[in-house]
Amino acid sequence: MKRVLSIIALCVCAVCSMQAQTIKQGDKFFDGSSLWTVKEIRMGKIVYMTNSHDGEITLEKVAKKAGEYKLIPSRQADEPLFRGVKWGCRVQYVRQEGMYFLAFRKANGDAIDIMYLTPDSEEYCLEQQEEITNKLSEGITSQSLINRTILFDMPKDKLRILRNEIMARHGYRFQAKDLQEYFGKQSWYHPGKNNKAIKLSVIEQINMQIIKSEEADRE
Repeated sequence: MKRVLSIIALCVCAVCSMQAQTIKQGDKFFDGSSLWTVKEIRMGKIVYMTNSHDGEITLEKVAKKAGEYKLIPSRQADEPLFRGVKWGCRVQYVRQEGMYFLAFRKANGDAIDIMYLTPDSEEYCLEQQEEITNKLSEGITSQSLINRTILFDMPKDKLRILRNEIMARHGYRFQAKDLQEYFGKQSWYHPGKNNKAIKLSVIEQINMQIIKSEEADRE
């Protein structure tokens, strides 16, 4: 379990500490359900990756913007493979505290989903994913990046609880009665006096955005 968190949780310090990266041939990224391998980089800017299920992802590097890519149609893909993601979606490749990940973003900058760079096999990544899924109720969303695959079968009301739990663990004082009641029953919840003093880590911000994106797609 320690190794699970060492790979996924070492990703946050502050937004300003993000460092742009360049995708390289042979890189492997895990999206929560399958492992993607970068097969080739055409003309130095077109990144083509595949998985073991004949899936394809193609990214185009944005000129003069370090670490910036956009999602473009693949040769055999009729539509993007990620829910909520559209062609032309901004994809940011960043590093946080030694962890490298791709963040698929909306026009407003919010994350829709993530893929993280890994040296491990698909089998091991799936084991990691299961570990994280089993610990969703234990505050792991404040420690590890999550993806939409984890959230797929979760009811919308549970998604709302999971998103607000990130704030609750910082002592956020809720206005909504149902949230007051729910978190008031948790032994770890200690509401503070100043909501404005709460500062979320990058990992918490991204997780809240991803959960919110999943909620929006249920409407």
